[in-house]
Amino acid sequence: MSFRWPLTDPSVIYQTTGVDHDPTVYEETAYKVVCLDYLGRTFPWCYDEHEGSDYLLDGGFETMDGGSTPIVAAADGVVVDLDDGNYDRCHADGEGVSCDGHAMAPNYVTLEHATGHATRYLHMMEGSVAVEIGQSVRCGDTLGIVGSSGNSSAPHLHFQLEDAEGTVIDSYAGPYSQEETWWVDQGHEEGLPGMDCDGG
Repeated sequence: MSFRWPLTDPSVIYQTTGVDHDPTVYEETAYKVVCLDYLGRTFPWCYDEHEGSDYLLDGGFETMDGGSTPIVAAADGVVVDLDDGNYDRCHADGEGVSCDGHAMAPNYVTLEHATGHATRYLHMMEGSVAVEIGQSVRCGDTLGIVGSSGNSSAPHLHFQLEDAEGTVIDSYAGPYSQEETWWVDQGHEEGLPGMDCDGG
């Protein structure tokens, strides 16, 4: 099984922040930038204990308010978990995140795939979740819209891949992750994965 890039418009994404492969957990806030992504790069390509790939929305809240961009299923699957209705304008506040007094809860969708793997799509706009638990979806089907709900410093999609036991897997292949990519087309290290579904 391979995945397509789970967004529809690469022109509105300006940065990718990936899985942290540095095994050390840092308690001090100042050390949260100590990390290693799949190529061995440090912040802003990753941050301490990060468990997925973040795709940041260019233009931030202005772009989000102008319509944002759809989040789509990276592969065929079944919706096994979701949440919606949470505040979606959480933002950076000093060295942390503020949800302006609202619960720091993300709007999200989780898909389970035929292999037992799961993909998680977090930080969606409030009211944008477009699927229901138990629904079968095809690769490329719309799941929601990019927002900034939960532990989110700016509008973005957090895409997370897990095995059947819930262990996080980096979808990118590289010297600090694994030899084989989980993307149909991983693309250039400075770019984004391809948008074709497995099998064309």
